[in-house]
Amino acid sequence: MNPRHRRLLIPGLLVALVIVVVIASVTQKADAADDGSVVVSIIDDARITEASGLAISHTHDDLAYVINDSGNVPAVYAVRLSTGDVIGTTTVQGVSWSDTEALSLGPDGTLWVADTGDNLRRRDDTALYAFAEPGPGDHVVSARRYPVSLPGGPQDVEALLVDPGNGRLFLASKGLLSGTLYRLPATLSQTGANTPEALDDRLPGLVTDGAFTHDGQRMLFRTYTAVHERVLGDGDSGRVIDVPAQKQGESLAVEDGDASFLIGTEGRPSPILRVVIPPDEKPTPTPSPTPTADAPIAADDDSSPLAWWLGGGVAVGVVAALLVLRRR
Repeated sequence: MNPRHRRLLIPGLLVALVIVVVIASVTQKADAADDGSVVVSIIDDARITEASGLAISHTHDDLAYVINDSGNVPAVYAVRLSTGDVIGTTTVQGVSWSDTEALSLGPDGTLWVADTGDNLRRRDDTALYAFAEPGPGDHVVSARRYPVSLPGGPQDVEALLVDPGNGRLFLASKGLLSGTLYRLPATLSQTGANTPEALDDRLPGLVTDGAFTHDGQRMLFRTYTAVHERVLGDGDSGRVIDVPAQKQGESLAVEDGDASFLIGTEGRPSPILRVVIPPDEKPTPTPSPTPTADAPIAADDDSSPLAWWLGGGVAVGVVAALLVLRRR
């Protein structure tokens, strides 16, 4: 084999195998999910093709806000949840959004937009935008802009969470194998960079959205295949809630009463699904058997199912590549 071709073989095989195992992971997760979801409505508006954020109004019944992600006009759409119809458009004047990925409503009625998407991890202009909840109808508004600078440099951030008790803002990064939860300063600056504090670097990989429950006790983080729960102050929390497969699951919003949440997807049409949050039943732990010389101690696994599949895929790829080279 040509040495140059040999050098290219292993990376090529690894990339192909990683793609295969990611697809297998998503497929397996979708097949394994207990799909008790309900289709609430379907958004089929020509202006909404990349729905990436979802926020349920606390003031207007049957109303939610939706936003597109990168490459779209700076607008937020008011949607009738029961029908999927767009009943209002709020245009934010004087801004040029780059990659808006999340929406969230604060307890004071402020609607927050996160222009923090950064797939290539090279942006120096990420920021949050804030304005009063617009409600139905067409509006043109000005927004307050708060620059964001993450510790350690640029990262892709697609989740913005607002504490329903005190309005404190949180961000979650979208790492391939794991993400980090950040808490922004209590008082934000419009003139200088707002650098958040890293709280937890053990979030699941590929977080595409997140939200607090209304009681302020739990955080939910959405990935493409599941929703991961974190109970504040409980280091042992971390149950995973299966969700139905969607084309490209990007958004999540918790409904009043904290009994269910809504999820949405990019693409047109874009269905909004309701998923019931299962009861939090923690079984009584049973003592682990004493390990013996023939029974190795298993390490704690805090990684996501996707991380497990990716790790396995890399290992298989290496073995396959070596076997091919040996035969040459």
